[in-house]
Amino acid sequence: MQVTVQCFGAMREFLPADAEGREAELELDEAASAGDLIDRLGVPRRLVYALLVNDEPGNLDRKLHEGDKVTLMPQFTGGTRR
Repeated sequence: MQVTVQCFGAMREFLPADAEGREAELELDEAASAGDLIDRLGVPRRLVYALLVNDEPGNLDRKLHEGDKVTLMPQFTGGTRR
C-alpha cells in the first residue's frame, strides 16, 4: 500500500532522498502500522513528539491504510504536549 509521510523540523532528515520538501510517498506492507513506518524511515522513536494520521492524533500501533497521510513532528523549543 502507498502512504504519504510528512515530516517537520529535525524529522525531515529522515525522509528519503527523493522526497519533495517535507513530504514523501512510501510503499508499505498491507499490515503496516505507524510504528512500522517510523522504523522504515529510521527515525528513533524517542524523537517522535507528535504523530498524526490523516490529521488526527495517532499512536505507533495504529494500522495504516492505502492513501493515509502520516505526519511526524519533533518537540519544538517552547512547545507543550497536549
